[in-house]
Amino acid sequence: MSLGLATRSAERLKQRELRKMKLVATGFLLGSAIIFVVARRIETHGGPTWVAYVRAAAEAGMVGGIADWFAVTALFRHPLGIPIPHTAIIPRRKDAIAEGLSEFVSDNFLSEKVVRDKLSSARIAQRLGSWISDPANATTVTNEMATGIAWLTELGDDEQIAAVIEEQFRRIANNFDAATPLAALVDRIIANQAYGPVVDLLVDTLEHRLVSDPQRAQDWFDKQLPKWLPGFGKDRVGEWVYGHLIDWTKAVRSDLDHPIRKWVERGLVELADNLRDDEQLGLRVNEIKMELVDRGEIRHTVSDLWISAKNTLNDDAQNPVSPLRVKATSLLVQFGEKLSNDPALRNTIDSAIENVAGHLVESYRDEIAGIITDTIARWDANDTSRKIELHVGRDLQFIRVNGTVVGALAGLLIYAAGQLVAG
Repeated sequence: MSLGLATRSAERLKQRELRKMKLVATGFLLGSAIIFVVARRIETHGGPTWVAYVRAAAEAGMVGGIADWFAVTALFRHPLGIPIPHTAIIPRRKDAIAEGLSEFVSDNFLSEKVVRDKLSSARIAQRLGSWISDPANATTVTNEMATGIAWLTELGDDEQIAAVIEEQFRRIANNFDAATPLAALVDRIIANQAYGPVVDLLVDTLEHRLVSDPQRAQDWFDKQLPKWLPGFGKDRVGEWVYGHLIDWTKAVRSDLDHPIRKWVERGLVELADNLRDDEQLGLRVNEIKMELVDRGEIRHTVSDLWISAKNTLNDDAQNPVSPLRVKATSLLVQFGEKLSNDPALRNTIDSAIENVAGHLVESYRDEIAGIITDTIARWDANDTSRKIELHVGRDLQFIRVNGTVVGALAGLLIYAAGQLVAG
């Protein structure tokens, strides 16, 4: 059953109960009137003495019933449609009643102390820990979260999202000064001598090239020597250079203090200093950064990573046995167990909830209570009266019943007292 149908069904039930109670109250009033008429006729025709007492009770009961009918009816409408002053109080004073109700709620319910006391007695963290440590409940939470994630990840158009991500990535990159963190990175490389493996790799690669294909290396040397040098001389020079290069690579690899390593280190130090101090170099580094960012494959890779992650998350969220959901359930159970067994953690969470709730209440109490005023202000006056009568009118009909009964008893006592005084 939808919420609207349930609401209308509840209203119809209240209307039936209200009509039934109105009939009961009216029945008491009509009963008093009938008894009064009968008793009065008997009394005027010489009936027994006790009839006068019945007549007096019925007469007072009618007066009490009519008075209370007028009082109850005057709250919601003009009795008999007559615009008597100070009647139809709720329709006329709707806005004032709404404002008063709003102030009452704000002062008595939306105070920080009331909210903190209520939350403190609720022991939310302890209840949450006990509830969520049950695997069945943890699974329920995971399922609800998965439904929300699946819904969120299906929102929007992938192409539009990709365009936004790419634009945001470019904007962030444009505002990001790459020179300073690059200098810091070079400093870390120097401090940790992280450049050593790079030098070793270059040296090893050179040695491998020389050893694996000596003839190619020899031919390259020959091309670099002057053409006027005789072939025999070229061979001897090439062999000499080849042998010294092999020895040089071995020396660089084995000697951690080799001059070439120190040269690389000095170059890195100079590079770091220039990145920090040389404005032109910094501008050039950031220009290169933007040239890389503006390359289509780089920008598309960023958006593709997001879309791929989103699709993976969506697939995992919709799969009841996916590792993500299984792990999420396990973590929730573990969290619930820790919450149940750790008083300090419970106190921290309860305090956080109380602080947040207290802050929200103190900051927005007027706005929250104002919902009552704004909502009732939009209602039609007669509709407001009908709604209120629908909820409290049944209980108010007991006032009419009590007025009739109490009036009859009061009338009986007054008449009896009068007879006693007169006699």
